[in-house]
Amino acid sequence: MSPFSLFRKKGLTIRPIVPEDVEELRFVGQEAWSDLASRDVGRKIKYPMRPRKIIEGYIEKEPQGCLVAEKDGSVIGAAYSHVWGTVGWIGPFEVLPEHQNMGVGGSLLAECERFLWRRGVNAIGLETMSHIPKNLHFYLSHAYSPKALTVITDKTLVSTKSVKNGDKIETGSIREVNFKEIEEVSGVLKKIGDSIYPGLDLSPELDILFEKRLGTVFVWESGGSAEGVALLHTYQKSDDANYSSIKLLVIDPISRNGGSGLLALLGRCEAVSHLLGKERMYARYPILSSELYALMARNSYSIRGANIRFLKGAEYLERGTFNLTSWAG
Repeated sequence: MSPFSLFRKKGLTIRPIVPEDVEELRFVGQEAWSDLASRDVGRKIKYPMRPRKIIEGYIEKEPQGCLVAEKDGSVIGAAYSHVWGTVGWIGPFEVLPEHQNMGVGGSLLAECERFLWRRGVNAIGLETMSHIPKNLHFYLSHAYSPKALTVITDKTLVSTKSVKNGDKIETGSIREVNFKEIEEVSGVLKKIGDSIYPGLDLSPELDILFEKRLGTVFVWESGGSAEGVALLHTYQKSDDANYSSIKLLVIDPISRNGGSGLLALLGRCEAVSHLLGKERMYARYPILSSELYALMARNSYSIRGANIRFLKGAEYLERGTFNLTSWAG
């Protein structure tokens, strides 16, 4: 067995991804998602390839936790592990269609779990399409429990005005973060994360955003302190990518004006996206609060799809109401 291999059996090798794999991984991802979408809608669909910088960001952050499945010298699958302090999650998770139902996915999942437990996480999460029985069976069969519905929502950006009548924005300030402030904002994210769930650390996503130039970061300040952070991805450049997306938006659970902070950060993200020529903005979040969903719906965020959030390990119970996060790559 190669010293770089984690698993080898019957010609299948599981090993950490190396930079030379990236182009093959982009192809594997495109083929896997195109096949899934085509089967789902009953006609052929070709998914775009995942940008190199996204894969590179994943493997640079967790080089031993981003894994490739290889058979006869060819890459046939991959899975990406993420560590958010005491919480780990896996995604995306991709296997070429012709190699599915042969144990490849199970081997990748097992090695990702081993990596995450070694890294000291208390819980491992992931999200998968809610209407695909095959996916649900796979994770249920590997001892994952469904915990929440994660909605995929978007909003058409027709103007920079975003707040509906009846919703008020608190008079706190929004500021854009520059590269020199990374350490400060990283501390804010760790503090808010720990308030949401003990040991939750969202700062790796901040690092990736700046290192790979994926978008913009905003901080919401209220009462003289930083109480909210939004990470906005605007890197998509192709003709079909006329959208931006909220990678995460979190509000300190102790904030007295959390809903206003959420709206203020959303409004700034929408305005910047609109100025960059984006026509839509996406936001994903688990339905843990009817209040959050009602606020998002009032402000024109419509459901486009849904995932099931699965969990293994310790119970994961978030504090706070106004958080937009997702365990999907």
